[in-house]
Amino acid sequence: MELQLMLNHFFERVRKDANFNAFLIDLEYNNIAYYIYFVATGNVKIITHAGHFISIKSNRKLIKVNSTPNTQLIKFTSAKHFSGEHSYEKYCTDLATAGVFKWIVELNQKTRQYWSKDNQLLYIENVVMPL
Repeated sequence: MELQLMLNHFFERVRKDANFNAFLIDLEYNNIAYYIYFVATGNVKIITHAGHFISIKSNRKLIKVNSTPNTQLIKFTSAKHFSGEHSYEKYCTDLATAGVFKWIVELNQKTRQYWSKDNQLLYIENVVMPL
């Protein structure tokens, strides 16, 4: 399967089943260094360890991102989503309300970074990684 199609499948699957550990294993296996998720559009830019860029376009409607960041809401939203209490859609809309323009998951550093519209780092958290 072509890498872009396979990656699109991985992203669609994790949005439905919320199995983030399996998702990260799949990304690591396919030599992904990090990815950038754009909250407003749902588009994803994926970067491999070899420095190749792969783009995945979303078909969902646009979400308006608040200009005023709210770090406490980001932390709360993340905790609710990754505990399974909130859906992926709610995660995205709540992050937009909290002023998150994009998030970056760095597989080497095992972090998720939340960024504002004006490219200010709002919050960094560790991602759950498989053993």
